[in-house]
Amino acid sequence: MKKFLIATLGAALFLGGCATGSGGENGEKVRLYTSKLSAMAGKKEVYIGHLGVTFITEDKSTSKSSSPMVRHDGPSAQATLTAKLSGVPEATMQAIADETYANLVADLEAKGYTVKNYSDLRAQKPWQKMKTFETPYTPSKVAGFLKKVNTNTVAFAPSNMDLLFDQSKGMDAINNNAKLGEITYALNTPIISADYTVHFAYFDNDSDYTINYGISQTASASVDLGQGIQAVSGSGISILTEGKNPVITLKDPIIVSGVYGRNEDTTSGASKFANSFNSVVSMFGGTKMSSKEISIVAEPEYFKQGVLKALSAANERIVNKLATAQ
Repeated sequence: MKKFLIATLGAALFLGGCATGSGGENGEKVRLYTSKLSAMAGKKEVYIGHLGVTFITEDKSTSKSSSPMVRHDGPSAQATLTAKLSGVPEATMQAIADETYANLVADLEAKGYTVKNYSDLRAQKPWQKMKTFETPYTPSKVAGFLKKVNTNTVAFAPSNMDLLFDQSKGMDAINNNAKLGEITYALNTPIISADYTVHFAYFDNDSDYTINYGISQTASASVDLGQGIQAVSGSGISILTEGKNPVITLKDPIIVSGVYGRNEDTTSGASKFANSFNSVVSMFGGTKMSSKEISIVAEPEYFKQGVLKALSAANERIVNKLATAQ
């Protein structure tokens, strides 16, 4: 099973390092979720009405353990690691969204599909009644609290396209889907919506691809944060048709391992003091608690290369599966 952040407890807080890759260079083990593909049989013209790339910029994991030597209430420990992504400018993320869109169009056309002009959609009256989001888009803290969405994200649509959906999938999404449905019927052509989520790290011994960016890194003696990029499970496409609406998404993430920046221990002074104080308290039978914060300071071009490797692989698998409906 491929994972996000996993904290393990020992003499120090440790998160597993980068993998060398056991899945080969074709990602054969990546599974897809599909539904209602038969609705696309014989349909070779499509629109792309929406494409969004959401970047996770912060993640956290907590792990607990208790002593196996004590039958009842023995000493225990809790470790928390917060990981953050930095060093990637918005222009790089925008370029990734643009190239992901171009890649999706190229893959569709290579399989015999005609991707029709986006301006046709914008010319339709229902389009004017849809809720769009300015990019880069980050959910507000209030929205995160009320809708339980990750606010440590930033989303981009391709240049000159509207971002139609955010992570909440609330009433705006319901309204936008309804309006896209009206346009589908008016134009008698399926409309594809594509959503991809990118995670900046992974912690496992299994990857689909490995890139040697040429960066060497000496890990901290106390913390080792593995670098790697994921196209997260659930990323993929949904298609509005005049009947059933097909879905193709990643059931497993696509992982590209490789060191694309440097790790910096950015644990605050207050947290370090709390760690020291808690170490003293734990000597008298309390729970030993520790926390660390690590920032991955990325080299933008290497980050972009890794993300595009993951997303292009996702596009290829998704379009290949779509073509089986013909």
